[in-house]
Amino acid sequence: MERPVFRVPRSRAHETHRALRDEILAALEPILFDRVSEGAEVRRELERAFSAVVKQPFACAVHSGTVGLFLALRACGVGRGDEVITVANSDISTTGAISMCGAVPVLCDVLESDYTIDVERVEACITPRTRAILPVDLHGHPADVKRLRELADRFELKIVQDAALATGASDYQQPVGAFADAAVFSFAPIKPLGSVGSGAMVTTSDPEVAERLELLRGYGHAPVDKVEAPGYQNYLLEGYNVPLDPLQATLLKVKLPFLDTWTQKRRAIASAYAEGLRDSGAILPTFRPESNPTFRSYTVRVADQQACHEALRRAGIEAVLHYAPPITHYSVYNASGKECSLPGASDLPVTEMLAAELLSLPVTVELTDGDVQYVVDTLCTALGV
Repeated sequence: MERPVFRVPRSRAHETHRALRDEILAALEPILFDRVSEGAEVRRELERAFSAVVKQPFACAVHSGTVGLFLALRACGVGRGDEVITVANSDISTTGAISMCGAVPVLCDVLESDYTIDVERVEACITPRTRAILPVDLHGHPADVKRLRELADRFELKIVQDAALATGASDYQQPVGAFADAAVFSFAPIKPLGSVGSGAMVTTSDPEVAERLELLRGYGHAPVDKVEAPGYQNYLLEGYNVPLDPLQATLLKVKLPFLDTWTQKRRAIASAYAEGLRDSGAILPTFRPESNPTFRSYTVRVADQQACHEALRRAGIEAVLHYAPPITHYSVYNASGKECSLPGASDLPVTEMLAAELLSLPVTVELTDGDVQYVVDTLCTALGV
């Protein structure tokens, strides 16, 4: 079926790529037509540049956000029989990565204000089997990982931060990821820093976690300086072959210097939505004073979610119902049609409420003031204002 063309789409990244055409083509030239080893070098250059942006000493570029979460959990020691506390209002990659480690996702409810994990409820989810906490920076809103850090340290737990939607965000005047043992940033096309395919970066300040990430990403092969002789192969563990491909790395390396400018534009669009919808009847997200989100989308609560969603789509606005229903309703977690089998699934009142109300509006840096006003006017009309 042919994809509809929207007047206000979720992404106009192709326009940005056209504006950067000369830089992109010049960067791709050696990757495509010089020595094959150039591909590995551009990946290392991207890792170094991204490390500087997020102020973390180690970065590991991998195939996708899902892979990044899985490797980060493995690198933090999560394995079979462990429990990892997370949320249900996220992509299945979050819980799926936990399950792929052989661990069990334990679900915690979230806040009405910014839709991130409710720190006050996390301690009640901890058991003797708990190994880690996996907060999600939903829609680019930073979870309060600094407060989670205090709890994690007290119970000797690891934190793997799902920052897939939050590249460019900050919290407590630090880039997101500063308080986690590992953080995962996605480069999928409609993310704040998007490629044209899959991709992700895992960052950490822990050299042991960084070393395990490198091993897991590259088949578990010993580093060159640790093999017995040139050409000799030795594997320290069973790993995977999941590096970020050099074409995506090249595009991202060209785009990365613009991240701060684009983040400010996303915040300006979100502010325009907030001002325009202030008296509309929609419930707007609110944020802790320490939190400085980026916005993959601007997500509001509306009483009649389905009607508003349909009205916007009919008007050519690519509004989206993200994470509705929550993962607790997915067939994969409901064997034989029974209730969700994951611990905590029956005690998520805020998650369930938000899933029935949240509506995500487009935030792509190429939107004009007229585009944003058109969205505001259309939604206000749908809300009867």
